[in-house]
Amino acid sequence: MSALPRIACLLLPVLLLSCSDAGLYSLDGRGPSGRDRADFSGNACVPLAGGEAFPVKVLFAVQGGAGLPSDMTGSVTEALGSLSSRFSVPYIKFSLVAFHTVATGLLGRFDGATALQSSIPRYATYQETGPTSMRSALKLAKSILSGDMQTGCPGEVARTRYLVVLLVTSADLSCENPAFNAGIDSRCSKLTDTTACSRCELAAVTGELKALVEKFGAGEVSVQPVYVRNTADATTAAQVAAIANAGGTEPVTTDFVNLSTALGGINYASLQSNLKMKRFLAFNRNVVVRAGQFFPDSDGDGVADSDELARGLDPTNPDSDQDGLMDGIELRMGLDPTPGHVDIIPGCNSALDEDGDRLNTCEERVLGTDPCVGDTDGDGLPDLVEALTHTNPLVPEDLLDSDRDGIPNINEAEAHTDPLSADTAFQTERGYGYSITEAAPSEDGRACYAVRAENITLVPTLERPNPIIPGRRIPAGTNDIYLYMQVGRDNDPRGSGIGALRIESLRYTEQEGRVPAGTRSFTPEEFILGT
Repeated sequence: MSALPRIACLLLPVLLLSCSDAGLYSLDGRGPSGRDRADFSGNACVPLAGGEAFPVKVLFAVQGGAGLPSDMTGSVTEALGSLSSRFSVPYIKFSLVAFHTVATGLLGRFDGATALQSSIPRYATYQETGPTSMRSALKLAKSILSGDMQTGCPGEVARTRYLVVLLVTSADLSCENPAFNAGIDSRCSKLTDTTACSRCELAAVTGELKALVEKFGAGEVSVQPVYVRNTADATTAAQVAAIANAGGTEPVTTDFVNLSTALGGINYASLQSNLKMKRFLAFNRNVVVRAGQFFPDSDGDGVADSDELARGLDPTNPDSDQDGLMDGIELRMGLDPTPGHVDIIPGCNSALDEDGDRLNTCEERVLGTDPCVGDTDGDGLPDLVEALTHTNPLVPEDLLDSDRDGIPNINEAEAHTDPLSADTAFQTERGYGYSITEAAPSEDGRACYAVRAENITLVPTLERPNPIIPGRRIPAGTNDIYLYMQVGRDNDPRGSGIGALRIESLRYTEQEGRVPAGTRSFTPEEFILGT
């Protein structure tokens, strides 16, 4: 094995290009330990799949209208009212559909428990007549779900569990009434038995709902039919079973008296998927690396202090012209960041950072990144890091090597070296090193890792204003070290994952060295979950 491939194997971390069967990586620290280098060590655990980062969206499709048993309206009203009170939390949202021959959106979007509660009385006044069509409810559910997925944040959609709960009391008659049900699957309409045709069609439409997962990258879609009966009907039971089988659930059968208990027993938990670490990354925001050299960047805007002074910019203010765009992003995108050159970016808010990636919505718009996904291209490198290190946040970097030095761009970003210049000697001396091994899982079963990040360069910086607390100053020598943990689903290396961030400020002066000294430790609780 030649020297270059051997080096490349050491430098190919994580899941995408790993030399390890375990899917983890280990890089030896480079260069001698010194006062201008920092090391971090601790445990990191994937986040709990719950809360606002892992939403649940439930669509209730309820048979209604003429001909239903008189107990149905009261039972449904009571059951849905009980659920809306039980799940008045921001990460569970609801939609409500009533159906008979056609389906009607009583709450035609996903909204909170209060909106569901307000829409329930409309079900009591739903008086449609005609032949029953469960198909119409499933078709409308597909429209509501696909609309939500198309307009939602891709990262959030990828973590969302969609659940369609279909409440039926009598058999579907779609195949007996094709005039009301245009477009029945040809495989089903060829069946001479209309009962078999309906089972076939209901399974097909349920399959269309399930297919939204792949079409829009959603986390999960399940269809849960609930047969609310007075007396058992074999045809309805068979149709309910067909829907459950196609929808990835088991059929639920109950009566009007026990409907509330039956609905309450359905699993409304967040998406449960095997999350694992895609990447762990250290990043000193106050260091710019270029052509084998490193330079202080006091304001962390991606432009070295010396370059800012040469261009007439303020090295202590990341936004010299006060237009809401960092100087480094303006220069990267061909704008002018010098004072007096204010760029107006329509339709954005420079004070808003939806995904918590430290890029505001105006900066995201200029870069073309997704304002609600911290890693737009899904390569495990946060958008901010790519914006400041001159990799492309819109294109996965794992197979790119812009400077043709044998080290992929993604590994240059991890080592905090320059992806635009062949700087292998610099990387040998100054590249960040990582060691990651599997650790014991958390008490609630989440995957955890023992992590070490070392050889992180520190630089002398200028005193600067505190961007959060007016009137306060950040002392000279302060370096802001970002520790990123990027998490995603197993076997989905470029899927929209979720990030967690820990920031620690260290001080460095040539006289004192780093303060505080020694290896810095961290715990899983110190990481702040983003999107």
